[in-house]
Amino acid sequence: MRFALCLILLMFTSACTTVNVGNYIKSDHPYTKKIYGNFDKILETVRQVLAKNGYKVTSESYPSVYERSADEHRETPKDVLLFTEIKQHSMVLYSSYTHLNVFVHAVAEGAEVEVRYGKVTSALIKDFQNTRNDKLGNAILDQIERAMLVN
Repeated sequence: MRFALCLILLMFTSACTTVNVGNYIKSDHPYTKKIYGNFDKILETVRQVLAKNGYKVTSESYPSVYERSADEHRETPKDVLLFTEIKQHSMVLYSSYTHLNVFVHAVAEGAEVEVRYGKVTSALIKDFQNTRNDKLGNAILDQIERAMLVN
């Protein structure tokens, strides 16, 4: 009985946490691939692949608003930064929040697509951040490339 009471008390105290998850993800571990084809078609394919994987695009921006390009002359007006909605995954003792940033940079004969993954895990006392998900990042890039080959 005492164990059940402690467990219920723990559940009530852990449910009252606030997690601040920002939209922008720093370039700690990006996944990048050059995709060949029409830029507008690539951008539409990126949106479709994200939606297929459960990541709804909530907003777009110019990448230069958030970071300065290492190659200033490379940035074009067509460059786009896509933000996805934050997905919450609730567990008994913690919750995690994941989202993606996708940079689509116009280059000759196509675009360079960069996927950034962000995850914040809120435990009882501390929040943990992670910017790595090799399986998801590479899978999204492969799906975009395959979709462009079919079209």
